[in-house]
This record gives sequence, C-alpha cells and structure tokens, in this order.
Amino acid sequence: MKISDKKTVFKGFYEVTAVKVTDETTKRTIYREQFNLFDSVAALVLDTITNEIILVKQFRVGAEKEVIEIPAGKRDVNGELAAETIIRELKEEIGYETDELAQIACFYTTPGPVTEKMTLFFAKVSRQTALGGGVADEYENIEVIKMNKNSFLSAIFEDAKTIIAQQWLQIHV
Repeated sequence: MKISDKKTVFKGFYEVTAVKVTDETTKRTIYREQFNLFDSVAALVLDTITNEIILVKQFRVGAEKEVIEIPAGKRDVNGELAAETIIRELKEEIGYETDELAQIACFYTTPGPVTEKMTLFFAKVSRQTALGGGVADEYENIEVIKMNKNSFLSAIFEDAKTIIAQQWLQIHV
C-alpha cells in the first residue's frame, strides 16, 4: 500500500486531507480521510514531596465533557524537542518545575485516520512555582487534580494516554 495522492479538503483548527491509497500489487485504489494533527507530549507526573500523581481536568470537545487525564500538549513550537515541550506544558498546566524526566513510550494515538504521534514521559516534580490552569490565549480552563498512587492505580479513566501511564506505573511501582 502506498499513498499516491493527497489533497487538503479542510483547514481550520485541525486539517483534513483526502488521501488516495494504491495497492501496488493489485493496483486497487481506496480513498480515506487523514486528520493531520501536531505531534504531542504527555507526562505521568509524580510530586516527590507529597508522593501524589498530578492530573488535570478539562473540557474535551471529542468527549463532549470534562475529562480527568495526565497533562499533555501539542508540539506546536518549531524546533522544540519533545522533552522541552512537556517541561513547558507542565509549567502552563499544573504550575510545576520539572526535576527529572524520562521517556516512557512514543506511539500513534489513533493510527487509522490520525497523523499524531505522542511521546509519553514520567516526570518527577517537587516545586510548584505557579498556579497552572493553562494559557489564557489558548482558552484553557484546567483544574489541577492530585491523587495518591493507590487511588490513581485503582481509578477508572476514559483517556487512553492516562490508561497507558496508569499501566506503566502499575508495572514500575
């Protein structure tokens, strides 16, 4: 299978591309839509002073409700490394400086129709230097949530990156 043609059909907050895919063996052609998103970052955050996991609660358009999840953000600054992006996002969303950072995984969020690839980190923090809550000009309204490890590990989440982080912590506790 090979993408033989692409054409942007919508460009707004997100971009949608009409894609022509050709099977080079059978010469069969199929058409799909591709949702072009920025790559992203997320972090499982542990406050080493309180031994709590720090999460965020915010409205998500796809879910049509508020979702509790690990902090995350788009890699929308040219030339910025994934590690630099998550450090910036943690300051913006939860107000913490990052003490230690380790990459857990890198994966496609929805590989069928979406181009987004997420880098997931484990971040240790100990200093909250700002309130967090997000960036006003990005229209973020983020509530910071703290859970002890046991509560985090036993909680039921609806967000895939948070479930991956939860399972990683379960294995590494």
